[in-house]
Amino acid sequence: MLNALRQELEELKIENAKLHATMNNLEERNGDLEKTNIEIEKKNSELEKRNTELDAIVDALKKRLFGQRSERFQNDPDQLLLIEELSAEAREQIEQDLLDGSQSEEKEPKRKKKRGRKPLPKDLEKKEVVLDLTETEKICPHGQIWTLFGEERTQELEIRPALFFIIEYVRPKYKNDCLCPECRGVKMASLPARPIEKGRPGPGLLAHVAVSKYGDHLPLYRQSQMYARQGLDLPRSTLCSWILVMGSLLRPIVEAMKRRLFEEHVLQADETPIELLGEKKKGKTHRAYLWAYGVPWGEVVFDFSLRRTQDNPEMFLKGFRGALQIDGYDGYNSVFVDGKVKRLGCFAHVRRKFHEALKESPEEAKTVLASLQLLYRLERDLKKAGKTPEERVQARQEHAKPVLEDLEKLLAAYKPHVLPGGNLGDAIRYTQNEWDYLIKYLEIGEAEIDNNSIEQTIRPVAIGRKNFLFIGSPNGGHSAATLYSLITSCKRIGVNPWEYLRDVIDRVSTHAASKVDELTPRGWQKVRERQRRESKPTAAATD
Repeated sequence: MLNALRQELEELKIENAKLHATMNNLEERNGDLEKTNIEIEKKNSELEKRNTELDAIVDALKKRLFGQRSERFQNDPDQLLLIEELSAEAREQIEQDLLDGSQSEEKEPKRKKKRGRKPLPKDLEKKEVVLDLTETEKICPHGQIWTLFGEERTQELEIRPALFFIIEYVRPKYKNDCLCPECRGVKMASLPARPIEKGRPGPGLLAHVAVSKYGDHLPLYRQSQMYARQGLDLPRSTLCSWILVMGSLLRPIVEAMKRRLFEEHVLQADETPIELLGEKKKGKTHRAYLWAYGVPWGEVVFDFSLRRTQDNPEMFLKGFRGALQIDGYDGYNSVFVDGKVKRLGCFAHVRRKFHEALKESPEEAKTVLASLQLLYRLERDLKKAGKTPEERVQARQEHAKPVLEDLEKLLAAYKPHVLPGGNLGDAIRYTQNEWDYLIKYLEIGEAEIDNNSIEQTIRPVAIGRKNFLFIGSPNGGHSAATLYSLITSCKRIGVNPWEYLRDVIDRVSTHAASKVDELTPRGWQKVRERQRRESKPTAAATD
């Protein structure tokens, strides 16, 4: 009996050990499951963040394709909760700025647009048509004559298609039957200088073709079709040859503009691709580039190149001493190697990147955009007040520098807590990489806060690129750069590009090379203004 009990006890111990082992295994499996659950939750959190990033990217792409590309940051009173990371002084400044903005929006009524039609230009040709009563209608049935006491005028705007006309030079011929061999022969007046020797187009027609293509983005084949409707046979090949001639004829003027640019303290630069028709493979194109260099909101010079390499800006800017404002593209790095040219950054690219991060990280992005709004508002106020470069530097050091110092600390605090692959991470990384170049505008009064001026110059090239698709040859690329330089500069300084080209094409071949500066858009404008002042009669002469 005792042995049986002992045997049963041993079996129970064995069963108990097995149960303990099973329990330990279950506990280990439970621990593994808990670890797996934690990993799954972590991955789920990462996937949710990634999903948010992808949604933001999709929204940004939709906005670029279908929506308005306004980057203005609207004032929101809730932003006051998002700027606690800034210093007390900067926070107070932003809070007051936002509150002032919201109050002004509430109190100031919107200006009502003036109703009615705007008057027609006074310098348009006017044709007067008198609509009078007949002699019978001027007498009433009772024999009383209607008396004229005034008139009513109604204007109607009309148009005629482009008017082509022919200038025919008639040169009488004279002969001399003198016995002297030196006098004998035929004599007549010389032809005036013409843009294209033995060619038909006059300067006005050449100017019209150039402005239509590079100013109004009208391809040459469409121009040819328009001329055909008026009975003129001007094939595209003929128009192309005219463009090449104008490019060669006007190139010295653009070289003079380039020399004038190098006298400036600050230049801006940007580049855009354009398709070039290949010479070896027919119908195939490869990517070439147009580079734009210009004074902020002033003249601009385009340069054509077959590749997007550092050699192009380095060669073009050889001899320039000053500051060059660009975006984050590294293709300009060789220009800054010797330190003779300072590099300036572009806050518009910073603002654009944080604007794209609004949906993904609204609190952080709004805080940064609030700071950038202060910087831009200061620049608008300085321009409106007409401050000198020295005064602008002083104001920036006093008001913009503290905001930038706090913004730098804020970005450093955000960086460890954001995903590098997200829009916010990309915006912070870009800003920190460009920081030393971004803040240099504080020291240079002629500098702008961003590169928007030159970007607006590049945009028309993109519009034209969609219309005429490609450039036919490298010579065509250089001609395009020449004509883009002249036409775009005319638009930026308020000169009618057709009037300018019409006059310059007519005179450039006989104009003194030493006075080529007078043929640049700025020089031509000054000469015209001086001529207008001199042609006005004085008060004494009027009396």
